Amino acid sequence: MRMLLPRLAACLTLALGAMNAGAQATSSAAQQPIVLGTTAPFSGAFAEYGEEYRKGADACLAPINAAGGVRGRPIRIAYLDDGYDAKRAVANVRELAGQGVAAFVNVVGTGVMLAVQPVLEEIKTPLIGTSSGADALRTPEGSSPWVVHTKASNGDEFAGFARILPTIGMTRVVLVVQDNAFGKAGLESARKAFDKPGQPATVIQMGTDAAGMTTAIANVRKAEPHVVVLIAAGAAAPEFIAKYRDAAGPAARVAVLNVVGGRLLTDRLKEQVSGIMTSMLYPSPWTGARRAAREYQAAMSQAKQEPSLLSMEGCLNLRFAVAALRAADEPTPAGVRRALDKGVTLDLGDFALRLAPGSRTASTYMTLGVYRANGRVTE
Repeated sequence: MRMLLPRLAACLTLALGAMNAGAQATSSAAQQPIVLGTTAPFSGAFAEYGEEYRKGADACLAPINAAGGVRGRPIRIAYLDDGYDAKRAVANVRELAGQGVAAFVNVVGTGVMLAVQPVLEEIKTPLIGTSSGADALRTPEGSSPWVVHTKASNGDEFAGFARILPTIGMTRVVLVVQDNAFGKAGLESARKAFDKPGQPATVIQMGTDAAGMTTAIANVRKAEPHVVVLIAAGAAAPEFIAKYRDAAGPAARVAVLNVVGGRLLTDRLKEQVSGIMTSMLYPSPWTGARRAAREYQAAMSQAKQEPSLLSMEGCLNLRFAVAALRAADEPTPAGVRRALDKGVTLDLGDFALRLAPGSRTASTYMTLGVYRANGRVTE
């Protein structure tokens, strides 16, 4: 019996040591961050989109992590630059999936999304929030069960323009279209809104070089529109507006899609931005009247960043992704997908993103905003 006691004590010590080691390993795993992945342009002509989305997402993530993250685990966003190149974006998605991201968030570009969607099906990882409002990504044939849209589509925006502009006396509309994937996808949606029986909308193509832009402006002036609905993004949008207003005068009216708004527009145009109309798909980031804006403003102030339309979108996309993580039975791609299939809501009182069970669009909110000379937008 005496001989057994030391052996029993030794075994007990080993067992307790193993239990403590296991507990420490479990505790360590519980503290590991949950990772979200972003591929976006942080270089090139569309870098402003990636940078503004990142500013909004990072700013709004900070208070979430300060409050304990999700189930006590911090959240981290892994960023990779794709330069707005679809092939690079696909490579980035595969690389981030290999790092174990729970979901993707804030992906930029229609062409990028068209290339990335088949890969999401392959790697079984959801994507929440994209800059693209292209209807081609939302049709039964073009949509992906792995993608959730957090804002209204381009079709919703054009339908809103077609509904609202005549009420303020702007009945003669010209569609100016950028010659790229963004413009082609947008034109198809715009025609559905503006074409009338026997009277198709006036469409003017905008070339990619200076000569093509000059020709487009000359053709627009001949048409004498009340308003130009510009289907362009990136540096071409403010460049066209500046040259068009130089030629036609500061009273020339232009309406742009929500995705066009941002510092790329305001920094290039400065006071010339005054009077430009835009579709508003989220509350204005400058108003204090809405809870969504107040919480965003507080986060941006803490991060020492200035509010913008794009960073507001980046913030709300991130917050919705966090809502999906909280609703998930486990913080994995499969768990997030199950939560999204059941439905996820980010309720901010006077504004909400509500994804119904089986749906893939969390909002169709749209109203008209007008830029002021200081670069802010009034709803």
